[in-house]
Amino acid sequence: MPTAAYVELLDWTARQIRSDKRGSTPGSLQPIFDRLGIGVEAWCGLVKDFGRLFYAMAGKPHEIEARRSRDGRHRYKAKRQVRELLAVG
Repeated sequence: MPTAAYVELLDWTARQIRSDKRGSTPGSLQPIFDRLGIGVEAWCGLVKDFGRLFYAMAGKPHEIEARRSRDGRHRYKAKRQVRELLAVG
C-alpha cells in the first residue's frame, strides 16, 4: 500500500471515530476494504476497540484459534465480538 493511501486511510478512520468529523468513505479506500475482506463498519469497530478485542494476538478468528501459546498448553480464542465484526457476508 502506498504511503499516501495509508495516510488517507488513517485520516478517514480517525474522522469516523470522532462523531464531529464524520464523512463518506472515499472511493479510493474501498479497494483496501475489499482486499481485507471486511466492511467499513467492521474496520471502524476493530480500530476503535482494538485493545479490548485483542489480547495476545490479532487476526482473523480462525488464525487466532489455530495458534497455541509458547508453552503449547493453551490455545488462543477469538472473542465473540471479533467473530461478529469479521463475519463473512
